[in-house]
Amino acid sequence: MRLPTLSAAFAALCLALPATAQKLHVIEGKGERAQTSVLFFGENVMGGMQFIYTAPLWKDSYDGMFDQLKGKLHRLGKDWWTTFNTTADVDFGGTKVPAGCYVVGLECDKDGKFSLALLDATKAMKQGAMPFPVTEDGGMNWKPEIRVPLTLNKDGAKESAEKMTMTLKVEGEDLAKGSFTFAWGKHTLTAPVAVQLPKNEPAKK
Repeated sequence: MRLPTLSAAFAALCLALPATAQKLHVIEGKGERAQTSVLFFGENVMGGMQFIYTAPLWKDSYDGMFDQLKGKLHRLGKDWWTTFNTTADVDFGGTKVPAGCYVVGLECDKDGKFSLALLDATKAMKQGAMPFPVTEDGGMNWKPEIRVPLTLNKDGAKESAEKMTMTLKVEGEDLAKGSFTFAWGKHTLTAPVAVQLPKNEPAKK
């Protein structure tokens, strides 16, 4: 739910330069990367899933920007891509996410419904996809392959989350009863998570 700031200005600068005389500009990201993960172990089973991201700080002015998010694909977090990696198929609120590595954005449809927007990470890198808007009208140069529906709990948190946080949880040993929570300011986006354990056969002697 991060509106473009420095990245948008950078994109506008690049677009303004003549194609024949365009200079190379380099921006170094030094933000601290955060992560949330769940690891699971059992008989003939070993795996896990993880989100990695850089957390922006909340500003009170963002409360009045919800309508500006509608109908657009947005960067999730700041600096480089937020990523999701999983060794097992995962059911996110009824949407199947196959085992793999993904880059992640945040999409808000015209009705204000949010979803995680996922694209295969290898495909994204080969396509030169970027996590922030690259056109003057705020457009992205990638399209999601998978959309994970999220439930918005506007002003639902008792305390404001100064830093954007993501949390993966499971209930005890039941990987079918897990959850994903995105928290920023006094707002959260949530989805149920059910890990579909791979059926690993024991090695034959």
